[in-house]
Amino acid sequence: MKRVVLSMVLLLMLAAMTAGCSAESQHAAPESFAFGVLGATCEPQRLAALREAGVSIVELPVAWDRFEPRRGWVDSQYAGEVVAQLEQCRRASIKVILSPGLHYAPTWVRGLPGGELRGSEGGVARSGGAELIFSSEVRNAAQRYLSRLVSVLAANQGLENIAAIRVGTNSTGELGYPGPGAGGNDREFWAFGDAPQKGYGLAEGVPLSPMPGWIPGSAVWNGQAVSDQQVHEWWAWYAGSAVDAVVWQVNELRSLGYEGRVHVPVAGRGVLPADKAEAVAGYLDGRANPDDAQERGLDYQAQFAVLSMVPGVDVDFTGLDDVSAVTARSVIDPQDRCSPGDEGKVVQEDVSSWSAHRYTSAVARRAGLGLVGENPGPPGSPFTGGSSVSDSLAEQLRAAPGYAVECGMTMFLFGFEPNLFDDGESGVTLDDYKEVIQQIY
Repeated sequence: MKRVVLSMVLLLMLAAMTAGCSAESQHAAPESFAFGVLGATCEPQRLAALREAGVSIVELPVAWDRFEPRRGWVDSQYAGEVVAQLEQCRRASIKVILSPGLHYAPTWVRGLPGGELRGSEGGVARSGGAELIFSSEVRNAAQRYLSRLVSVLAANQGLENIAAIRVGTNSTGELGYPGPGAGGNDREFWAFGDAPQKGYGLAEGVPLSPMPGWIPGSAVWNGQAVSDQQVHEWWAWYAGSAVDAVVWQVNELRSLGYEGRVHVPVAGRGVLPADKAEAVAGYLDGRANPDDAQERGLDYQAQFAVLSMVPGVDVDFTGLDDVSAVTARSVIDPQDRCSPGDEGKVVQEDVSSWSAHRYTSAVARRAGLGLVGENPGPPGSPFTGGSSVSDSLAEQLRAAPGYAVECGMTMFLFGFEPNLFDDGESGVTLDDYKEVIQQIY
């Protein structure tokens, strides 16, 4: 059955690849729109203050390496802390988005056969999380961890207050492979371990590389010239394998009895339609790759088509008011804001000047997926994509919630809770967030 499902995944990927909110909005959110925070502690005093400000949902991170630091052994003290946090949120009438933390893999998991992603240039993704995409050993370990986590929570009524669970594949918990800086050469494609290339320890139902041994950028494979169609099929396999690992996680959660929403965090725009043909013609050698989306295996039009076949999935855009938004609103005809008809424009027009959230939201809506969003967080912090032209955290708080409403999202999560309680050192306070919530409502 799993092989049949995966075949459907790859067919959808290939089909989608071959197929190739008003600007004057007053940011009026519907009554069902929810405001939340990322990185919650579920500390009672903070919960009371958040609730008073209008926050009704929080993201609670859990770490696999803390829950199961040794193979088969659960740290009962840490598990108890998680249960207590969930109970505190329940008592405060605040819902929880649970992040299971599969991207915080214990050291022993990375030491399993095929436990680390291997790059096309010989690098090892040492900061890339566990190898959930191809390794059967890692998937088995992840399944046992999820089973233990769900069991602990269910035994303590912890599942009752969970509004959504987040799933992803890379070191930040988002869809895709590691990006530049994960280890090895910056041009690494992360599907070159023994599992994807030779089939040794390959997860059940996951296809072998359609061109074993072929390195992106090479015009030759096994002594023969490589065709555009072969590159196209390799890319469909590479990107399709990443989204299949997400579908696998959703199916595992469902098999464990979880029936709520599932959030899939995504960043950036992925490979844009206008760039794909050029990239394929160049054997994926780095041309037409402005966001490093090729190495990350991000093709949202194809991948969202796959996710749309899985009930209960929402796309979580993690970069509302990121650098692309700053750039898009600085052009003569600003392109940062979602507008009516975007769902058609993403396949008919040049969208290279659009902000990432405008493009990705339109693709998600076109696929019929639910949408939630969050700002990147302090531009000087790791993994936020910050640069010298990024908006400050205070500017993100002013702009990002409005973007969320315009783009048809149902929830905005502010990153991060600690920044609202640091006496203004971050440039924002909980009172600032409360004011934004009141203005939008």
